[in-house]
Amino acid sequence: MSKKGSAFTQYASKFWDAGFIFSNGFVPLVVLSLYLILFAYLLPDGVNKVFAHKSWKYTILLAGVAGMVSLVLFRSSKRRRPVIKKQVEKITPSDLILLLLPLMPVVQYIIPNREILSLAQIAYVLGIFFAFSLLFVVLIPKLLGGAASTQTLMLLGVAFSFTILNMASLSNQFSWFEKGSLRFQWPFLSGIFIASWFLYDLNYKSLLHLLIVVLFISNSAVQIFTPHEDTDISLTQYPDNLLAQNPGIDNKLVELVGERTPSSTPNIYLIIYDGYAQNETMLSYGIDNRAQEEYLTNAGFILYPHTYSVAAYSIETMSRVLNASTDYYGVSRRAVSGDGVVQNLLKSFGYRTYGIFQFGWFSRGIEPSYDYSLPEKRGAVAWLVSEAILTGEFRFDQDLDDIPREEYLAAKREVFSVSSNSPIFLYTHSSYPGHSQISGKCLPNETELFEQNLQRANIEMQQDVDLIIDNDPEAIIIIAGDHGPYLTLRFCRMCSPLFLPFCFKMPAFWMPESNQKRFSPGR
Repeated sequence: MSKKGSAFTQYASKFWDAGFIFSNGFVPLVVLSLYLILFAYLLPDGVNKVFAHKSWKYTILLAGVAGMVSLVLFRSSKRRRPVIKKQVEKITPSDLILLLLPLMPVVQYIIPNREILSLAQIAYVLGIFFAFSLLFVVLIPKLLGGAASTQTLMLLGVAFSFTILNMASLSNQFSWFEKGSLRFQWPFLSGIFIASWFLYDLNYKSLLHLLIVVLFISNSAVQIFTPHEDTDISLTQYPDNLLAQNPGIDNKLVELVGERTPSSTPNIYLIIYDGYAQNETMLSYGIDNRAQEEYLTNAGFILYPHTYSVAAYSIETMSRVLNASTDYYGVSRRAVSGDGVVQNLLKSFGYRTYGIFQFGWFSRGIEPSYDYSLPEKRGAVAWLVSEAILTGEFRFDQDLDDIPREEYLAAKREVFSVSSNSPIFLYTHSSYPGHSQISGKCLPNETELFEQNLQRANIEMQQDVDLIIDNDPEAIIIIAGDHGPYLTLRFCRMCSPLFLPFCFKMPAFWMPESNQKRFSPGR
């Protein structure tokens, strides 16, 4: 036999040693089972929790098999009792480079969301997940190094923490909603572990470290230099009141108004129902909403058929509406949070502005500029991002500042009924009928769920309109939908599964609603 073949046989033989299987198979699998059991109970509901809950039974089974194989091999040997060699492996300072792998998806989540995160919040998120990774990659392997292979526990920690922190990217790639698929998740975790273990065990750990550094830098650079439409303009470009500080702003509405003032200033109610499409679109889903349009016509409304939203999600569409422009004049949420061209012009005419919402994401990362706004800002965006990462999916409806629906309805209807010495402009955005859960793949009953919510929206709309007409018959009422319900097509994808786990398209709180264009109309 050649020397090369002999060396391979000698290397392969250690995999059938009882002590090797015990320290590199049985104990690490028991440890992994404990990780999964702990996460199955501690993680917030979502893809990661379901993954942990489904997986721990299999890892315990594998641990049992490894324990039995180790026992059989020992009994077949000439030793009278098992001899577990004390591990001499040490974690070196250069091994800290391994932490960059689980931190890589965290950085890639932060970059698209940098519009809503301050530097302190970015540091908080990175700190939380640095400590998370350090626990599994360094601290636990060092603590248990006497009972098992430190190297194996360390690389298992790398693969496990990377899988958990990268789960949101996998959910985005495979259109998972609330639960994923073990047939993708386990090959992913196993592939990372096996590749890193063999590189490390064959004395190629310098190559492993280099690969991780290169991947971390290249993927971060791609995220930084890939244009994100809503974050290209600096927060400081228009630091204060948009029109007051920038009277020469290039906006056609501002130019048309000039120095003129309105002869009358009725109250203006801009009432948006999320995902509400006109009937010509609803018919393509098999839903006939003609009765609601007839109600509006009979109430004196003018309908505008064949008119569609200028973008596919709420922030994009409504920012452009409230700026009367395709420009944001700053960050994308500036207009919807109260500092748009429309609100500022109306303020100059003596209007008092209101922004009433059920969800806080319209002003997420920016201070509201309305004279009165709801909900009040309470939640920490850094924790919101952290929770989404631990959940394993970025959900559009995830928000710490949400208020109960009853409180939202009461607040906006109080504005409809209020008597004020100043004219009122109200922008309110109802959550009904809403849209699909936008994982990229519709649920089997998605259309039926939307139709139920559409009926709720119709009732809410009729109550809103009747109340305004009764209390404020001279008001201007604008009813619209911001986009369609996203009931057809799948999300477009910027990368192929061949590029996983290093997918360049990362989830973001500010762009989750849809990439669908064909059926995304609003009125």
